[in-house]
Amino acid sequence: MVIPCTAFGQATIKKITKGKGLSFHHHLMEPQGNIHGILLLLPSLGEKPGAVLQKTNLPALAAENGFLTIIPDLGKNLFADEEINTNLSELVHTYFVKYDLKELRLIVGGFSRGGAISLRYAEHLIASNSPVKLKGVFAIDPALDLKRLYFSSLNKIKYDCSDLIKKEGFLNKRILEEKLGGTPERNGENYVKYSVYSAQSDSGGNAKYLKNLPVRLYSEPDLAYVRKTYCDKLEEVDINAFDLQRLNTLLLNLGNTQCEYITTTGKGFHSWNILDSKNCVEWILQISKWL
Repeated sequence: MVIPCTAFGQATIKKITKGKGLSFHHHLMEPQGNIHGILLLLPSLGEKPGAVLQKTNLPALAAENGFLTIIPDLGKNLFADEEINTNLSELVHTYFVKYDLKELRLIVGGFSRGGAISLRYAEHLIASNSPVKLKGVFAIDPALDLKRLYFSSLNKIKYDCSDLIKKEGFLNKRILEEKLGGTPERNGENYVKYSVYSAQSDSGGNAKYLKNLPVRLYSEPDLAYVRKTYCDKLEEVDINAFDLQRLNTLLLNLGNTQCEYITTTGKGFHSWNILDSKNCVEWILQISKWL
């Protein structure tokens, strides 16, 4: 079902509910002219697609440059499993067919949980030799190593700081144990299988599939701010920048000359503001060979 759309500059916003052939509720931002590619933009845990449009102007700028943006509601998943990967591919294919795109330029990106799913979905496409022409992936401050995230969650419970930090620890711990069949000690292979990056695995686990792909990683690694604002006991291993820095180093060592780790200051710890939308669209156009 399509709810009547509203104008947004040079773009049109539509809200789509699940229907035949569609796996996710999602929002679209369509360019007025020809569509040159698709930007699959994934929200954080608990963030609705409509809220993303209020927090970043990336979809609007992408639309001005001929990209259709799809923002799905991914529910309560922390990572991309087989069902998520399959459904994302079906969603992209639906619009590939609908708009009769002769060559699909796909960019995938997201914030927090959405960033982790973006990277893992990119790895899935490459590992499965998908016919989709994935041009690049970006992620804004996601947790990438699920083992690290699990033990960090235990730390946040143990630190006994603010209710917010403790609640986050309990939530992540519960979701990971339910989805992955227990703790890392009990079912460690699943933690590696579904992680974007695994510090304890050869070649970083699934990260090896990203070695030839343009990748952008964004973070504001402000440990001092986090300690002052949330909990003075937090350590470097408790913030997502810990994973991002290590993934960047791994990909550079694997020979990826198109991987960038972009850090900011004063933009807002763990927020969409970390992303410079104009610069990101320029990057999207460049890697899509549209410039």
